Amino acid sequence: MNNENGHSLPESLLTLVIVFIIFGTLLPFYYQLETSLYKKKLSLHAAEAALYAAGNIVRFQKYQGNVEIDDVIYHWKGDENSICIRYSGIKEEQLCVETNT
Repeated sequence: MNNENGHSLPESLLTLVIVFIIFGTLLPFYYQLETSLYKKKLSLHAAEAALYAAGNIVRFQKYQGNVEIDDVIYHWKGDENSICIRYSGIKEEQLCVETNT
């Protein structure tokens, strides 16, 4: 009983299940994972910008500026007590750091 006219019902169902698994579960999971890693990367770069800003405040008494890391511009503003970093990733975000005195 060979079916030479096309695919059998089990083959068609297996194909549908595989397509559903790929597009229904794996792609959304991959997108969520990629978005989460991108947010963490931006947060790490914001911390690097805060370190850069702290150096400028201590050495040059410069209290605001910009730094570009991986084509993202981090705007920083601070004083001797705190530094705030604004940046646009997926949405506008802000990181503020208080000094320990």
